[in-house]
Amino acid sequence: MVNPAASIEALRQASEPHWAALALAGSSACAYDWILETDTVAWVGDPGAMFGLAGGAPKSRADIQALMRPGARLPLDKQTKLRADGRETFQGRYALRTTDGSYVGIEDRGLILRNDKGEVERVLGTLALAVADAKADERSAHLDRAQMRDAIDAAIDWASSCESEAALLMASIDGLGAINDAYGLDVADDVIAETTRRLHAVLGPDGAIGRVGGNKVAALLLDCDAEAMPAQADRLLQAVQSSMIATTSGSIAASISIGALALPSGAENSQVALMRAEDALAQAKQAGRSNVVVYDASPEREAARKKKVAITAEIIAALRADRFRIAYQPLVCARTGRVESYEALIRLLRDDGTLAPAGDFIPVAEELGLVRDLDRRVLELAAVALKRAPTLKLAINVSGMSVGDPVWMKTFTRVIAGDRSVTSRLTVEVTETAALHDIEEGIRFVKWLRAAGCRVAIDDFGAGYTSFRNLQTLDINCVKIDGSFVKGIARRPDNQAFVRTLVSLAKTFNLEVVAEWVGSKEEAALLRALGADKFQGSYYGMPDMTPPWDRHTQNAG
Repeated sequence: MVNPAASIEALRQASEPHWAALALAGSSACAYDWILETDTVAWVGDPGAMFGLAGGAPKSRADIQALMRPGARLPLDKQTKLRADGRETFQGRYALRTTDGSYVGIEDRGLILRNDKGEVERVLGTLALAVADAKADERSAHLDRAQMRDAIDAAIDWASSCESEAALLMASIDGLGAINDAYGLDVADDVIAETTRRLHAVLGPDGAIGRVGGNKVAALLLDCDAEAMPAQADRLLQAVQSSMIATTSGSIAASISIGALALPSGAENSQVALMRAEDALAQAKQAGRSNVVVYDASPEREAARKKKVAITAEIIAALRADRFRIAYQPLVCARTGRVESYEALIRLLRDDGTLAPAGDFIPVAEELGLVRDLDRRVLELAAVALKRAPTLKLAINVSGMSVGDPVWMKTFTRVIAGDRSVTSRLTVEVTETAALHDIEEGIRFVKWLRAAGCRVAIDDFGAGYTSFRNLQTLDINCVKIDGSFVKGIARRPDNQAFVRTLVSLAKTFNLEVVAEWVGSKEEAALLRALGADKFQGSYYGMPDMTPPWDRHTQNAG
């Protein structure tokens, strides 16, 4: 039998004390203890009476979700935060249906408790009336990709059940790369934020909007048939183009292109819907600026979609069957040619025993959010290898989606368990764009890794938004020059000048420099003269499935 008082005491001790105090006050909030094994919720206070909820106090997760708007998600299902004390918390807003059919805004804060296997066992939290906050309401209306998928699936089900139609409009800002180059990342983010705000203002309370990756924003409209879709898309175009966007660097004119898809006729689920809307958006952008393209199925696009679906199924099956492996590519000392460490590169073992290179499945995994699972699997495999070979030094890649991800961080803690004899031999590589996408999150993540004893490297250095300020801000050990500047460098004076500048920049901060994609002795000699410390590439060894401890010591000139 759940003891509510004990639950509140646990919440009080483990979380911010004011949460429990609010709950016990009984006037503006109530507390809950949710046991996942039995899916039962015990309350301190009566949320049914307090908020006027239809059906009284919810007794299970299903009861709570039945009161939420279609497509809405609980805050604990979104990205949680890992505090310095190791506690995993969440906070968010949503609306619950009341007895008169209207909705009341709720603020949900809580603490997640996991068992020894890392599974969620119990959730402790409080519900309170959401305080009116225009900016917070605006933020809560902007969904992430997972939330948008839930909303699309709900819209498809709704439209199918009531013989109605909905529309999915995917937009992206025209020429955002040029804005980045001219004004910098901060200004580009200002343009994205204001564009999203304007789109949401046009949609109103009956529409959903969310950023579904990079420069792509998806808008979902109910009760919008195929005939009305172009007019709705034009409203969004005009909202963005109607006036200049104010930024820290002055006013900027912006426009968008849109890919449109009718639901439910255009797709049977959210995965297909997003793929097809992206296909239509790609066609719109190819045609120039401020264009709208409505998705029209073609054999080629359908074949591409089916290929993505097949790859997705293959990734999921391989994760379940433990069929991912590591290939090891050597990094050699530029001065001696001796192998000093390896980079762990993920490979998928197919049912027939063949290996799929990363290029066959990583792009789809990144597009659909499965790359987080792959990042965690590489971390687990790398930990096993480092423990197996006490002298092995290994580098692993972390995608932008895993930077600061509490689940990745908990996996790290679980598989390495504070063993500095392991972490001291592990380098975590983060791409420059991923580290700088959310600079504050990037800084926290790098500090957390360094505190654990790891080295941190910036991968694809030079391909993103390199600056002295960025290198000063991120406490990293190493930079890896993007291979596109190294390949054929002996015949490219422009690349030679660029790499010389990058190396000089890195050396200013006493950072180790690794040159990727080194393909010849001539390139190695030139890069050595430019100041590179280590080389990686086909000249020194391709990725090899044979574990380093089963190889002979290698040297290259």
